[in-house]
Amino acid sequence: TNFDHDEAVTFNDGTKLNPDSSDGSMQFTIGQRFNNNFGVELSYRNFKGSDDKGFETKNAAEIPNLPAGVTGGTPNEFDEDWDSSLKANQFALKGVYFNDLNDRLTFKAAAGLTYTDYSLKYSHEQSWEEDIPNAPDWEYDLLVESGKQSEDAFGGIISAGLDYVIAPNLSKNLTVGVEASYSMDKYSNVSAAY
Repeated sequence: TNFDHDEAVTFNDGTKLNPDSSDGSMQFTIGQRFNNNFGVELSYRNFKGSDDKGFETKNAAEIPNLPAGVTGGTPNEFDEDWDSSLKANQFALKGVYFNDLNDRLTFKAAAGLTYTDYSLKYSHEQSWEEDIPNAPDWEYDLLVESGKQSEDAFGGIISAGLDYVIAPNLSKNLTVGVEASYSMDKYSNVSAAY
């Protein structure tokens, strides 16, 4: 899947992350073919996107001062991380057109509606550490900013595919196939191949 989301995360310090992805996903579909040419399918799939940025230094000149009131160590290492992740759960209801090319191969084309629930999480953390030889390290972690948002949207989907009947003498419903789809709503667009 290629998951392109328009909503970027902008942290208070101006750092911007865009949790898109080109990862795999899984789709579950159930459907009914009413006659030779028409049917309906209901499917569920999820996809995830993430983006992160990090900074790490052992250079004393680049290590920021500890926050006010924090004592107990003399940091010689500093890490800063910005993370964002987006998870989407999508349901689709499609009308399907079937064209049997022969007794084993069927072309399918479909169009329909989607409902997608988006969950966005983000965090900005800083960590100061004093690496002490032959003793436990001293560390101070600060969660600078974090949050989560949830939104949902209705959209549209189109798809096309081919189904191949593995053993027509045993079962005409036992098939393998390929499908390509494209869905879009006000927050994202997703192109996928299964």
